[in-house]
Amino acid sequence: MRKALLAAAVALLVTPAVPGQSASTANVTVTQVAASGSGGSVTIDREIEGLRESLVKKFAFSRYEFLSRKTARLASGASGTWNLANGTYLDIVFDGAEGAGAGTLYTLSLEVYKRTDEGKERISKVTYKRTKGQPSLLGVGKLSSGASLILVITAE
Repeated sequence: MRKALLAAAVALLVTPAVPGQSASTANVTVTQVAASGSGGSVTIDREIEGLRESLVKKFAFSRYEFLSRKTARLASGASGTWNLANGTYLDIVFDGAEGAGAGTLYTLSLEVYKRTDEGKERISKVTYKRTKGQPSLLGVGKLSSGASLILVITAE
């Protein structure tokens, strides 16, 4: 009886994910970009050159400067916090994933806020679903330089 239970437990641990089944972890990456200027040719730092099409399609700036990139591995239901360049914070909760491979659909809940003496003041909150590696772009305020802060968020 013990051997049968042990074999069943091992089979559960090594069984590959079935299409449509929820993934249990995700690598969530947040890239911070300073955007400024208008008109003229578009200049993009080489660290974010791969995001050119997404940035230019969604925003109308002429200069995109790479600020930082941080990746966190989140389990389903877990959250991570990012300190943003404009003094605010971003909490991301990984709500799970469906499917397998390149077609995996990730669900993330995002909240941008600033800390106050009373706790925190929400600036924005959104939940989105994106396929594996597909970026979600959010404008989240201004930097002290006057540039706009853009977040590029991906999950894999």
